[in-house]
Amino acid sequence: MSKILKTSVATLLVVVLPTQALAARDEVSAKDPVPAIFQEVVDCLQIDDSTQRLTCYDNKVQAMKAAQKAAQLFIASEDQIKESRRGLFGLTLPGLKIFGGAAGDYEEVKEIEGVIASVREATAGYVFTLADGAVWAQSDSLYLGMTPKKGQKIVIRKAALGSYMGKLEGGVGFRIKRLNN
Repeated sequence: MSKILKTSVATLLVVVLPTQALAARDEVSAKDPVPAIFQEVVDCLQIDDSTQRLTCYDNKVQAMKAAQKAAQLFIASEDQIKESRRGLFGLTLPGLKIFGGAAGDYEEVKEIEGVIASVREATAGYVFTLADGAVWAQSDSLYLGMTPKKGQKIVIRKAALGSYMGKLEGGVGFRIKRLNN
């Protein structure tokens, strides 16, 4: 797991989804409430007096800013969430909902294309380190018909029963699994 991912997961307390994603949700269930620090800002809407409402917003936004600076609050754009989901492709993680709210909010990553940064032989086949730091290993002993090389493109896609298939450009498909989880 990359240092950035470890730090983000270890210190992550709250992710505030983009306003569009929140607006698209009809209701927030009691099971998945919005973070308290965000709800406090929303609650400012209930104040009728404009001066008091502005004071409420100022105070709550300052609290959000301080929480973000202290790495207690992470605000992510839709593009950042998609990139994070791509980086987590192939990892087995507990039911984290931090990179996509309700089912259907974000398109599931079904395939990635990467560039091999390094490759080494292992017992069952090859171990590939991609340019993004992800480490994948061939999980079958299929002869690939070629020797994988640094700089070569690889496509990895979801297959049946939680497995993955890899394919080198110009090569045959083979079973592959993510190692750095």
